[in-house]
Amino acid sequence: MEASVYVFAVLSFLSGTGTAAFYQADKKKAATVAKMLAALFFCIAGVIAFCAKVQDTDACAVLLAGLFPAAAGDWFLAKKELVAGDEKRDYLNFALGVISFAVAQTLFIAAFMLATASGGNYSFEFLPLAFLPPVFAQISMATKQVKIEKKRLPFVLIYGLFLGMTLSAAASRLYNNPESVSAIIGVVGAAAFVLSDMSLACYYFACKIKDRRFFNFPVMILYFGAQVLYVITMITP
Repeated sequence: MEASVYVFAVLSFLSGTGTAAFYQADKKKAATVAKMLAALFFCIAGVIAFCAKVQDTDACAVLLAGLFPAAAGDWFLAKKELVAGDEKRDYLNFALGVISFAVAQTLFIAAFMLATASGGNYSFEFLPLAFLPPVFAQISMATKQVKIEKKRLPFVLIYGLFLGMTLSAAASRLYNNPESVSAIIGVVGAAAFVLSDMSLACYYFACKIKDRRFFNFPVMILYFGAQVLYVITMITP
């Protein structure tokens, strides 16, 4: 059963890489298909991993639940690319995508907290990590590297806190379970998620980069890499 998890994880990662290639070639419909296949594959991998889990049942159940709103977020952000030029629909899909991912991050935070509870309490010294993404956004705006519309800024900053809190919770789990390979993988996955979304912010909002399509590969590779790593934490001691 574990082998099936890795097969679908690899399929998700490859489809995600293909998504980046299609976006790079400006083939948005093909990119949407590849992206949703990648999301489907990591959801399937998650279901199989839950059945073969070696970690805390509650933590794994919550982590698995987080994969589905993440897949919904993939859909909304893919739709955003398809309606480029239609400001109203673009903003709607952006907002729905960010909200979906915020729900996913909330569940990932809870999953890491539940996993931490089995080996110790949350370590508050890692709380500053929660502020890393929004601080990055503020610094980028202050130095005029990015330009974020006022109506989108609250989504970016609040979601950034959720994203950073996931990294904080993963780091706390590792601190309390230093010998756990699963905890190490979880931290790597959370860091990859942060880097992916920072790259995505550059893709959407950078104002000094002529061809922002360069960010397609780090966004997709790091994002789908993070999702499959989260899945693998369930079947790793």
